[in-house]
Amino acid sequence: MSSHLFNALHVSSNVLNTTSSISPFLLPFLQTQRRAASVLSNLSDNSGAYHKKIRRGRGPSSGKGKTAGRGYGGQKAHGKVPRGFNGGQTKLEVVHGVRGFVNVYVQWLLQDQL
Repeated sequence: MSSHLFNALHVSSNVLNTTSSISPFLLPFLQTQRRAASVLSNLSDNSGAYHKKIRRGRGPSSGKGKTAGRGYGGQKAHGKVPRGFNGGQTKLEVVHGVRGFVNVYVQWLLQDQL
C-alpha cells in the first residue's frame, strides 16, 4: 500500500473516530470507498454486446473459404455488380415500380353498420 493512500485512510479513520465535532450528515461523505481489487479482473462484456467478424476466403475450415459465399463463377462472383442489375434486362424496380400500383379492378367490401 502506498504511503499516500495509507495516510488518507489514517486521516479518514481519525476523522471518523472524532465524531463529536463533526455533524452526522457529513459522515457518509468523509468515508473512503473500499472494495476488493478483484472487481477489475471480473469485468466482462454483456452477452451479445458484439459479434465476431466473419473473415471470408481464409480456407475451408473457416466455413467461408474458397468462394467466400459468392458461389461458383459468374459476374457477381468475380466483381462488383450494382444492386438490382439484371444482366442488361430492365430492372424489376422499373417494370413493377418500387411502391407497387393501385388495382383499379379491386372490389371494396364495406362492413354493414349494425
